[in-house]
Amino acid sequence: MSALQGGEGVNTSRWTGARRWPVPGLGRSKISKWEIAGEHLAERYQQFFLVALGETLLVAGLTYSKGPYEAGHAWAFSLALATSILLWRIYVQRAGQLLAEAMMKARHPASVGRSAADTHLVMVVGLAATAIGYELIIEHPLDRISGAWLATVLGGPALFLAGRARFEYDVFGRVSRARWIAILVLVAAAVPLLHLPGLAATAVAALVLGAVAVADAHRAHGAPPEAAAPPS
Repeated sequence: MSALQGGEGVNTSRWTGARRWPVPGLGRSKISKWEIAGEHLAERYQQFFLVALGETLLVAGLTYSKGPYEAGHAWAFSLALATSILLWRIYVQRAGQLLAEAMMKARHPASVGRSAADTHLVMVVGLAATAIGYELIIEHPLDRISGAWLATVLGGPALFLAGRARFEYDVFGRVSRARWIAILVLVAAAVPLLHLPGLAATAVAALVLGAVAVADAHRAHGAPPEAAAPPS
């Protein structure tokens, strides 16, 4: 038994070291290490997100490539592409660019780093659900959507926005109202969308994300670039 436990410990250490990802329960890093590694960790988190985002595009492309190439399938594929672009835009504007700065400015960099790991994990789970929704809707764009499908199509973007809202708080110490309003709209839209084709649910998700992106652009227009201001 002790040998088995020892082997598990070695494997865990290898995986943790290979991925360079903070793992709760394996001990806490000293704050000084988080301060030094802030830029490095920020890049890793961003890469983690971008890989997951790329997977959503890959799923959409592979699903559409199977055909048939009819209007409904083409619209579903186009909406999937637009949604992924909007997810990327919302992520980078502007907290996604300033995580390293936020960690350097924070009184407790380790807290910001750990929270960023959690929020990126939530966002990536949202992306995974979104990718599943792409596959379902591209294959059956005009079929009436079931509750399970709808939870995937709308729940993926909603989960992403929830994680992005917390991430925004970690970087700026506040959350824009557009995030919470968008989540509420996605939840409220679920009931009427149960009676419509799946393509309509995908369109609603894309429109809601588009509204968030427009709100972000409007907030930043004409104002100096916002600096990181993590909560104390």
